[in-house]
Amino acid sequence: MRQILLPLLIVGVAAALHAPDSSVPSTAYGKNSAMELLFESRTEITKRTGDIHFFQRKPAIHPESVLGPDSFVDGAGTMCYGTVLRDNGIFRMWYQAWPRDWQNGSNSGLIGYAESDDGLAWRKPKLGLVDYKGKGKDNNLIDIFGHSFTVFIDPDAPAGSRYRATMSIRREAGYGYYTAHSADGLKWEYDQLAPQWWSVDVINSIYHPGQRRAIVALKFTPKINGIRRRSIWNAELRDGRWSEAHSALLPDELADADAVSRGYSRGDYYGMGMMPAGSGTVGFLWQFRRSDMAHGVNDVTLVYQAGRGERWEHVPGRPDFISHADPSFGKGTVYTASCPVTVGDEQWLYFTAYTREHGWYLHKDKEIADKRMQTVIDEGLSSIGVARWPKWRLFGFRSDPKGSLTLTLDGIREPSRLLLNYECEQGGSVRISLEDVPERTEENSIPLTGSSFDAAATWSDGDVLVPPAEGQFVKATLHMDRASVYAYQVLPAG
Repeated sequence: MRQILLPLLIVGVAAALHAPDSSVPSTAYGKNSAMELLFESRTEITKRTGDIHFFQRKPAIHPESVLGPDSFVDGAGTMCYGTVLRDNGIFRMWYQAWPRDWQNGSNSGLIGYAESDDGLAWRKPKLGLVDYKGKGKDNNLIDIFGHSFTVFIDPDAPAGSRYRATMSIRREAGYGYYTAHSADGLKWEYDQLAPQWWSVDVINSIYHPGQRRAIVALKFTPKINGIRRRSIWNAELRDGRWSEAHSALLPDELADADAVSRGYSRGDYYGMGMMPAGSGTVGFLWQFRRSDMAHGVNDVTLVYQAGRGERWEHVPGRPDFISHADPSFGKGTVYTASCPVTVGDEQWLYFTAYTREHGWYLHKDKEIADKRMQTVIDEGLSSIGVARWPKWRLFGFRSDPKGSLTLTLDGIREPSRLLLNYECEQGGSVRISLEDVPERTEENSIPLTGSSFDAAATWSDGDVLVPPAEGQFVKATLHMDRASVYAYQVLPAG
């Protein structure tokens, strides 16, 4: 029997995918910029009154996979251990390609590339870059190899390094996490001979424009209470330099209790996709609910970091955002892409759906079960789907029926507008008052009704906020009546 080098995982999601609601109004303010998400631990939320509750949404899942195995180089499975970006008017995907001759179970390290005009119908261009095992270059493989290969665009890099990547791979200098650069996203060079970080398996990286840095989420397996546990560590690329990795999210008693309640033995953290959100970051945490070290499922929950270097916080109750049981095209386990993409008034997150649970083709000692391995190859182990939700509406605060939320806003140094991402039930509204500003009371507020992604707070005398005196803050209270508020943004009025 042969021993596998890297454990594999994947899964998907279900539910009907709907087109963006054209009836939802939206202003021109802030249309393409990131908003600040209203999470429970945000320090600018200084007061809550009435019947108001924090909640999390669920995404809609496209009913079918959007990219599956259909060639020799990816015939055993397509896996979004990778990235989807919108770049120069097209969708670009870098994904893990499991070839048809994958019988030995080792990590092939093949990276497939695909393009799309709408994000749903994908094509695999013949790049002519890699001759895989003498079968010619008539395929869509890029010219670098690695496991969990993820890509971001670095706006501060020279043209030859515009595209950055992180991955796990075994090379002569060592088995670990490496970084690479490219001018076009297709032809790559490793940044260094030795690993940047000494560990293996899952690594995701994104660029955060609000923090002017790249953020890396790596999987390490430190001992916790004497047991090896899969955990999330963070590193960054800032001013052209990669940092050391540090501990970010360790599995705790709640992770274990949740796993046990579902019939598993422990709850580890297998990996994490991320999304920039204003000054904060959302994490799409892969909850590995395992029966032993090799077998189990991945579900996705949400975590949030309010700013660079701050603590990652779980959504209260840790509800699943995407469950391994959601997708109709694979109910084994789920893995997300490194980041979502914005499409109109929605955000889309690509994910992998496995047909079997993690490690299904392995014995408990991690030795390969040959017949099971051949089964997953013949079936196609995995395919790629997409989940989507209205822009910036992952979680927020809801009034039932009435309540208020006070935001203490620092840093307003010029005339500005306060934009809100909200929705109201029929007959509901959001009114805004400013503390110590007599003309900006709840009674003078023009009610926000219906739904908007970026409506400006407005009063009978206008919508411009005057900068407060030095050392003072703008305190805005959102008076909510059968309403939900998800995010806000302060933009210059000019």
